[in-house]
Amino acid sequence: MAMSIEVLAVLIVVFTAPLLADLALCIAGNFLMARSGRGPGRRTIRLAVVSPAHNEAWLIARTVESVLASDSATEVFVVAHNCTDETAAEAAAAGATVLELNDPKQRGKGTALRHGFAAALASGADALMVIDADSVASAGLIAATRTALEAGAEATQCRYELDLEGASSPMARLRSIAFLGMNVLRARGRAGLGFSTGVFGNGFAVTAGTLARVPFDVDGLTEDVEYHTRLAEAGVRVHWVGDGAVHAGLAAPGQAQAAQEARWEGGRLSVASRCTPRLTRAIFKGNWRAMETLADVWSLPLSRVLVALVLGFALPCHWLHFYTAAGAAIVLCYVLEAALMGAEPWRNLAALAAAPTYILWKAAITPLVVRQSRSGAAWVRTSREAPLPWPRLPRPAAMKR
Repeated sequence: MAMSIEVLAVLIVVFTAPLLADLALCIAGNFLMARSGRGPGRRTIRLAVVSPAHNEAWLIARTVESVLASDSATEVFVVAHNCTDETAAEAAAAGATVLELNDPKQRGKGTALRHGFAAALASGADALMVIDADSVASAGLIAATRTALEAGAEATQCRYELDLEGASSPMARLRSIAFLGMNVLRARGRAGLGFSTGVFGNGFAVTAGTLARVPFDVDGLTEDVEYHTRLAEAGVRVHWVGDGAVHAGLAAPGQAQAAQEARWEGGRLSVASRCTPRLTRAIFKGNWRAMETLADVWSLPLSRVLVALVLGFALPCHWLHFYTAAGAAIVLCYVLEAALMGAEPWRNLAALAAAPTYILWKAAITPLVVRQSRSGAAWVRTSREAPLPWPRLPRPAAMKR
């Protein structure tokens, strides 16, 4: 019996340590993050925006208009991918260059992005930025991204946040806090330590030269995560752009929200199993930044790590109690810091009271996560709530840190 308890204790440490170590580093990195501006640019960059869109007629105009409001000289390429609605017409009316791709055999975001990248490069673009068709660009996003690229960054990732206008329930706020933790706190912390920020698939930019060296030939449920592993393997560091942001709406509650969460978690598991040999080889060749990327893709979701820590504390294993106490302290610091990064920190802190319900909900969708982790799992468009006019979304002045 004692032996089985020790084995279980070791397994808890093995499965939780990657995330806890990553969180601890990112918390430290946020304190070390340099606040000084970038130096003068060494080159002039022509930046184009690519927006893949599948039946986004009610959202795409808002997206295009926000980009053009950020920088009217930026060309926006909208890939209307297998659309059966008025996406193409709405995008064109808003001022975008529309590329229609109608082929049922060519599915997935990766296919649409490759089509858009090729057209943008052919038009003379030096760098490409991905902004999803359900998102809004902040006023300073294009300029901040261009500045980073002109200063020498090969790839960038900006703040990617959820818009809570009209959806301020505790569960919605918890999802927003989770987003802030994953896409702002951890990304900014990695940048502070000199690691690659990561690629979130929205608000990500890459130069033409980097794209030629590391082709975007990835597909699947989390093509952004997989492409970041390719960049890490090639020694490309994704730089953090904290002075601009993209905001996306919440998925509709219920089945759509569960499907989206399962797609993200299941897709990451699938990528982790495929990328480990490549990243391991890169580490042995001296690419130390690939270590953090490998730890990141193998990190369990925070909700599942919390369940494991509770189980560890319940086991009659004294050394494990010290580990779980330290892990709980790291998680607490991480969650509180993420909550305080939002536009309404006190409401975020109050929403943490609903965390047990959120954790139970995450546990309930585990079978769906397992199905989505299998190769060949199909991508399904996420259903969204009705959008609000884009000028009402958070502006850069409301951003924290």
